Amino acid sequence: MGNFYVNYTLRGVTQDAVAKTLGGRTCIVTPPVNDTVVVFDEDSDNQDQQVISSLATELSRKLRCPVLAVLNHDDDILWYQLYENGKLQDEYDSSPGYFDPSAKPSGPAGGDAAKLCAAFGSGKTDEVERVLRKSVFDEDGYTFAFERHDDLVSALDISAFGVGTAYASFENDEFPEGLSADDIVHTA
Repeated sequence: MGNFYVNYTLRGVTQDAVAKTLGGRTCIVTPPVNDTVVVFDEDSDNQDQQVISSLATELSRKLRCPVLAVLNHDDDILWYQLYENGKLQDEYDSSPGYFDPSAKPSGPAGGDAAKLCAAFGSGKTDEVERVLRKSVFDEDGYTFAFERHDDLVSALDISAFGVGTAYASFENDEFPEGLSADDIVHTA
């Protein structure tokens, strides 16, 4: 069984501002790394794309910042949405048609490397493009979605706390490398 996780990476905001904005939701907020904060939302762990889109829209609109909402489903799919100022700017699916038994296997769909790089201040557009376009059918393609996510985070130079981590991870005392219970903020 592969990874199942959802999280949100925000740029240019503080841990405290994000925690205040999330008031009323059960979430965990990391400290900033490379000007990015990662949010783990208990409701989002159900992988309901409407819940994910709604929270990403709200965070981006209220905090006036870019938000990258990422979903990894069983390490077979990496799906993301990029929001800026509450508006959807980009969407990506590493395995379109995965849930449609009649769909033919295909390579990744969507994803705009230039928009991602602009939103997160990375100059590595070519590298991000390579990460987005590699298919499981390529000889050097990704076997697991968390590997693609890890390479994407690295190319964007954003916090890696979200790679392989869900809200439930913290409930099981499984913290990303470099993060401890003293570093995070719980909201409720």
